[in-house]
Amino acid sequence: MIKSQFLFFALLLSSFFGYTQQIDTDKLYLQALQDYREGKYEAALDLTRTGLEVAPGYHDIRILQVRTLFALQKFDAAGTDINLLLMKAPDYEGVKTIAMQRLNQLEGNEGLKFSDRLFKIYGSHPDLNIRRARLLLESGDIKKAGELATQTYVSGQVNDEQRYALQQIINVTVRNAVQVTGQYISFSDNYPRNDSWYAVSAEYQHNFSNLALIGRTTYSDRSYNDGSLYEIEAYPIFSEKLYAFANVGFSEGQIYPDYRASASVFYNFATSFEAEAGFRGLFYNDNSYFSTIAGLTAYTGRFYLNARAFVGPERLEQMAQNYQFNVRYYLSTPENYLFGRIGSGISPDEPTLYTRAQENPTLEAVFINLGISKTLGIHHVISLSGGVLSEDLPGDETGNQFTSSLSYRFKF
Repeated sequence: MIKSQFLFFALLLSSFFGYTQQIDTDKLYLQALQDYREGKYEAALDLTRTGLEVAPGYHDIRILQVRTLFALQKFDAAGTDINLLLMKAPDYEGVKTIAMQRLNQLEGNEGLKFSDRLFKIYGSHPDLNIRRARLLLESGDIKKAGELATQTYVSGQVNDEQRYALQQIINVTVRNAVQVTGQYISFSDNYPRNDSWYAVSAEYQHNFSNLALIGRTTYSDRSYNDGSLYEIEAYPIFSEKLYAFANVGFSEGQIYPDYRASASVFYNFATSFEAEAGFRGLFYNDNSYFSTIAGLTAYTGRFYLNARAFVGPERLEQMAQNYQFNVRYYLSTPENYLFGRIGSGISPDEPTLYTRAQENPTLEAVFINLGISKTLGIHHVISLSGGVLSEDLPGDETGNQFTSSLSYRFKF
């Protein structure tokens, strides 16, 4: 009888102390959380370590310890706790988030192996696929990176930030491309010379890991004269948020500038916005013409929305100005889209039209252009567009230019 009573009280005390222990770990967790929020990371870490000694299965404490170790930049120690959580409680709230943060810290083969592990646990996910595609790029597996990025993009289960990141990856996974473009321009009857113009260009592009180089030749026949323009373009990528554009060119004949030079810097911010700042320079004989450019792009849903402004050059004490709005609606991949452009003034980026801006910088012009870009299989891209430009002519007349363009691109 006495022995039975002793066992009863022992079990009661054991339950009581166990209950007290649970209350203590809860208080300890709340105090550690408060210290973490106040930036007292070392104090928070001491408390989480004590809590895990008492209750190693207390997942909230372990997750908080991981976040604290992240804040202290003790990433390897955090990785140990994450591995334990992935083994014991991969579906517990918050575990997937910190595992993705850990993946973004890893590089090379270590990152690829960890991404494989997360894929086996959680399956395909846009953020996981984006990080894996970037790791594949860094490891030199360009083909697999491009396939993964394209598959993720066409799934349709991506937000604006993810769509932008995938576009950047896909753009650099194609190693080579050749393109041929034909352009036809006709004029209304009230132009002094209303014979049609023709232009054809051919280009070759090669993509390095962080640089795209393009060589282009353009020949134009304007009925009264003809000429060729030779250009080299470069698109260096400095980081996930920063890249640039540069162009130099020279010509034979009188319809193109003797030399031209362009440069812009693009910066991605606020997840789905991109800002541009740059200049354009044209050189004819002993004359030079410079323009400054500013642009803002937004990626929202399936839309690409871009506003650009060119100011300059100054000619006859008048400042040439061009404002344009560009839009794309992506149908599936980054090369399948509808596009349009509306604007006023003539941009120095329109070499076939820029002569009028030199002759009369005060002219008023409005234009609209619509088109479609469509992939055919893996290697082929067709682009078709048409537009109208309405501009002032001498004698208080208004003239119209009608433009059509067809291009074919082969990627390999």
